[in-house]
Amino acid sequence: MAKRKIINIDEEKCDGCGLCIPNCPEGALQIIDGKAMLVSDIFCDGLGACLGHCPQGAINIEEREAQEYDERKVMENMIKHGRNVIKAHLEHLESHNQKEYLNQAIAFLKEKGMDIPVKEGKETHAHASGGCPGSEIIDFRKKKSSGGGGAKSGI
Repeated sequence: MAKRKIINIDEEKCDGCGLCIPNCPEGALQIIDGKAMLVSDIFCDGLGACLGHCPQGAINIEEREAQEYDERKVMENMIKHGRNVIKAHLEHLESHNQKEYLNQAIAFLKEKGMDIPVKEGKETHAHASGGCPGSEIIDFRKKKSSGGGGAKSGI
């Protein structure tokens, strides 16, 4: 075991609503006996995709002794849930610039002869906010066109 970042769930604050579950593409969380639980250290990548989805603020990141994250085990678990879950996980890794884990996941899919639901060789997104794609800054101000002097909407 090594010291690393991993989620911690405050059982006193957790009301078992389950909103964190779909936001953990690795499958590290489950509702057990009415509370969110980390089912295995090896499934938690420590990036915290589940954090902002807890209305009770019961989830945080801590640094502690934990089993190493294992991308192959995550992928073995994930393929049971289908292409969309795999795609969400790969995009999650990409958005957090986790190239090593992303490469491991793609290699696993290739070994299994499975479809890779993201474009290979794609550079990871460099978002202006430095975070997840959902926090990307988008400019909705109208831009003037170069031709007719009118304004057109630009993103």
